[in-house]
Amino acid sequence: MPQAGSSRSAHSARLAAAVAVTLAVAACASEPEPNPSNVAPSATIALPATGATFRGGDSVAYAGSATDPEDGTVPASRLTWWVELHHDTHTHPFMPKTQGAGGKAFVPTTGETSDNIFLRFYLEAVDASGAADTVSRDVLPEKAQLTLATGPAGLSVTLDGQPQVTPVTITGVVGMERELGATTPQTVGSTQYQFSSWSDGGAVTHRIATPAVATTYTAQFSVVANQVPTVSLTAPASGSSVTINTTPTLTATATDADGTVVKVGFYDGGTLLGEDTTSPYSWNWTPTVTGTHLLTARATDNQGAVATSTTVSVTVNPSGGGLSVMLTSPAAQTTGITGSPTFTVTTSGSVAAVEYQVDGETVGQGTSSPWSFTLPATAAYTTGVHVIRARARDAAGNVSAWSSARVTFGGNENLPDGFSRSTLVQGLGDATAMAFSPDGRLFICEQGGALRVVKNGALLATPFVMVPTTADGERGLLGVAFHPQFATNGWVYVYYTSAVGGAHNRISRFTASGDVAQAGETVISDLPALSATNHNGGAIHFGPDGKLYVAVGENANPSNAQSLNTRLGKILRYNDDGTIPADNPLLGSTTGVNQAIWALGLRNPFSFAFEPGSNRMFINDVGQSTWEEINLGRATANYGWPATEGATTNPAYDSPLYAYGHSSNSSLVTGIAIVGGAFYRPTTTMFPASWLGHYFFGDYGGGFVNRLDPVNGNAAYAFARLGLMTDLQVGTDGALYVLGDVAGGWGVYRYSRP
Repeated sequence: MPQAGSSRSAHSARLAAAVAVTLAVAACASEPEPNPSNVAPSATIALPATGATFRGGDSVAYAGSATDPEDGTVPASRLTWWVELHHDTHTHPFMPKTQGAGGKAFVPTTGETSDNIFLRFYLEAVDASGAADTVSRDVLPEKAQLTLATGPAGLSVTLDGQPQVTPVTITGVVGMERELGATTPQTVGSTQYQFSSWSDGGAVTHRIATPAVATTYTAQFSVVANQVPTVSLTAPASGSSVTINTTPTLTATATDADGTVVKVGFYDGGTLLGEDTTSPYSWNWTPTVTGTHLLTARATDNQGAVATSTTVSVTVNPSGGGLSVMLTSPAAQTTGITGSPTFTVTTSGSVAAVEYQVDGETVGQGTSSPWSFTLPATAAYTTGVHVIRARARDAAGNVSAWSSARVTFGGNENLPDGFSRSTLVQGLGDATAMAFSPDGRLFICEQGGALRVVKNGALLATPFVMVPTTADGERGLLGVAFHPQFATNGWVYVYYTSAVGGAHNRISRFTASGDVAQAGETVISDLPALSATNHNGGAIHFGPDGKLYVAVGENANPSNAQSLNTRLGKILRYNDDGTIPADNPLLGSTTGVNQAIWALGLRNPFSFAFEPGSNRMFINDVGQSTWEEINLGRATANYGWPATEGATTNPAYDSPLYAYGHSSNSSLVTGIAIVGGAFYRPTTTMFPASWLGHYFFGDYGGGFVNRLDPVNGNAAYAFARLGLMTDLQVGTDGALYVLGDVAGGWGVYRYSRP
């Protein structure tokens, strides 16, 4: 019996197992099998149609669809659109990513005056398995020609604030607003002209929408009887000689028959040496370069007329018994030098030795003729611009002036020998600016509004504060600064774009409570309403005088930079509570909120810096088509935009200390947007002591960090090459910190050496 029972139990067990297997197979059959060969969907753009065009003010419709071999029609929720504005060789965000089958993209009438633009519409479709297809379509602008003329012909007008000598024809995008202006008064030869009228009946400065057909706008002028002043450079005498590094006095006489002389400027070629506003007019000149110098004086009268004296030729001789040296190889402007180049010179006088430098650092010395030196390897230097110098010395210790050549070293070197780059933090959102707090924490602005904190080398998960902003175009959270008494009051200042009451940039203050901000925001100042999304500026710093300095862009409207009726295109100066200091320099020329203006004539001063322990301030101004500038910060300075870009000889404007171009230029440096600025003046010196007081600056698209040497004529030297970058800071440890996107993500990178 036990055997029979055992047989039934075994049969039951086998039956149960078979049922279980059957159920398992059935269950598996009911579940979807993974499809390793899933095919991506196919996206199609229906609108804008192929060959579509746009004008300023248009609402461009977009529509599309997608099909998928596995899913069929892709739902609208899985369709994503975005639009980029292509300008010359770079792009700007135009419409953020938007889901749906279609919609409209509005083309503003302001913010872009170039004709070399187009819109690129993107459609991305994602199927249920995550496979994606992205297609795009370009929409070109409709264009027309504007001809600017004057009566009489040959006078100057302005277009979007830029001076134009008539007649001139410009191509523009139809519907885009342009600003016409007439320079008045203006002097040609000895005749002064006053604006009378525009052919379209507009005011002296007015806006037009670029018409769909070629159109001529003529400004009529009348003759004004103002006489230009007379000026003569009376000393030194033409043909005379002076010794290098001595200080001869330049003197001039100037008169104005129908008014007054307001200033006389003294020039060495195109370089302004200095100005005197009272007679007798003079300037103490200290020449630092030997050779022939062409000196002039320029007088400006009370109606703006300018006269220039006859040129005086002066020879600057070397000291030390006629010592001189001429660097013969490599030649200035030589590019792509590699290997072990030999430096050669010619000399005169009783030369006992020749000293050779690269980037202000001595690399060798020769003590016998023929004079030459071989650099061991250009690979020890970062690929890019460098300056080679040589000078002679006699047995008594007298030295000649330096002879120099600006060149570039080739290869693919990202840092000088002895320097290294390490990652401090990664994983940031698009980042715009950063600053070290007095207690050593690093605060980083993410464009989307988060102010992040790096503490003890780690990025904290919780932002210090999240400001309500928009990251359209160049808007967003753009600047951060700390009150000089941060240790006791905990005040942190930010600059960001606010939408409250319409888009505008705002300066606000928050109070720290540990690593986060206390509840509540103190608005320091609301800046003017914005139309375009670009040219916001955004840098803020406390100066050595305890005042808050703010850099503001002209919002893509060039005329704002020269107007004292708006704070756009300026450097502003505030007390820490947002009130206007009683000693601001333009109180008598401005009213109300505009009394905060400290300097003007800027396009997009994205960054600036004060040198620790001094009053020296450098301002980086992002250029339009040609030049990027570093300007010396000065109260009441006018940096010339839009009348000038790059170096200028116009005495009404401050010429930049240094400028580099967007294409080949004499600086041998090219980029598209100067960002980040930091003086090397740390508590602990890590880099060479000779670098103290030098200024690091970078370029957003050029992907480089260079070093400006104020001691040697503001020469620039290549320091580091990397990817996109927006800001620089020197730490108290003596290292240089760079905020950038080096390898597909934003982070902070530390440059150091043992």
